[in-house]
Amino acid sequence: MQTSRILVGDVGGTNVRFAIAEAAGAEVTLSDIWKRPGEDFPTFDDALEAFLSESGVRPDGASLGVAGAVSSGRVELLHRQWTVDCRTLASRLGSALSDIVLVNDFVAMARAAPELGEEDVVTVRSGRASQGGSIVVCGPGTGFGLAVLKQLQMRDPGRPGARPEWTVVGGEGGHQVFAPQTTVEWRLFERLKTELGYVSNETVASGSGFLSTVGALAAVLGLTLEAPDPTRTEVLAAMGDPLSLELCRLRARTIMTVAGDAALSSAASGGVFLAGGVSQALQSFLSEPSAIERFVNRGPRSSLMEPIPVYLIRSGLAPLLGAAHLWLDDKRRGWL
Repeated sequence: MQTSRILVGDVGGTNVRFAIAEAAGAEVTLSDIWKRPGEDFPTFDDALEAFLSESGVRPDGASLGVAGAVSSGRVELLHRQWTVDCRTLASRLGSALSDIVLVNDFVAMARAAPELGEEDVVTVRSGRASQGGSIVVCGPGTGFGLAVLKQLQMRDPGRPGARPEWTVVGGEGGHQVFAPQTTVEWRLFERLKTELGYVSNETVASGSGFLSTVGALAAVLGLTLEAPDPTRTEVLAAMGDPLSLELCRLRARTIMTVAGDAALSSAASGGVFLAGGVSQALQSFLSEPSAIERFVNRGPRSSLMEPIPVYLIRSGLAPLLGAAHLWLDDKRRGWL
């Protein structure tokens, strides 16, 4: 069985991760795992050069998940002044353009979901996932990503070694409008709308909207805002700081509202996976009754939500694994 060595990457608004994926058949093994702050490098090409120099590996191709919209083989990162270009990447690696896969970072994250083991996830809400049902993957980090997986009908399910085939539908779901449901949320929405003009779920729940949201929330609650630090929010909340505690609960409710809307609109009977650094930090808040209620309550269609389980992806390697499987999908099918 031929083994391919693939450069895989997760190029986000905060960090850039690279690794080498060795793919034999449908099995993937990651090595040479590398993570650096994006701000350490002026351009994406500088970060790539640093990894290739340190690893000394010459890959056969590449599959990258990048935090931005892909257009004509190029991505301009939304939260960093970087451009990733398929042709430039193929030239640097000495690969054919057909050996390069470039997708939105949440498409790569989503593709990892059905490949994860029990040790890679935590159950936020128990349920009964249906075999072959659609899967939603969403959540905030620097931005807010959302994608849906659909299982394709297998041509020969009885064939030895046959595995499910998946296709991923990505988009910019994190930029859907924030939907306030409490008095505090409505007042927060009004302040943010005055300041920003448009208030998205990304604004309220992600790292990129932290300063605007925490400032508006402090004003709404009549609390003093002192040197806000996104890295200490969960710690301060655990100590009982009222502003940090309300911010964590607001973000958790927002995440679960987005997850519930996406699950309902895509009939995600296969389950929901929450991802992103902010989601991981909010693990204890996501399972609080007020957050769970935001996921389940869909009026006359609430019964459709009851069986859907919700998981939290804990593995930092998930998007790299997903990128590798997308490369294999493309080689096997010729399309994503």
